[in-house]
Amino acid sequence: MEPWSPETLLGIGVRIRAAREGRGWSQDEFAFRAGVHRSYVTQLENGRKDLRISTLYRVADALGVPVVSLLPDLPEPPVGG
Repeated sequence: MEPWSPETLLGIGVRIRAAREGRGWSQDEFAFRAGVHRSYVTQLENGRKDLRISTLYRVADALGVPVVSLLPDLPEPPVGG
């Protein structure tokens, strides 16, 4: 399986941070709610950590948002190619 691109990871991180800050949570509070270490949250938010789909679902669940809301807008694949 191909890893997420650096741009995609950064986009996910930006959305995670925005959702966390929108709830007024510190990284520690969010890490506790998501069941991950605070340093992992830092790496996610800065786009420096590749994450599994299962982790993305856990993060979205902790934030109370749909997974798709954490994914950056990706270009549509070419039609008929």
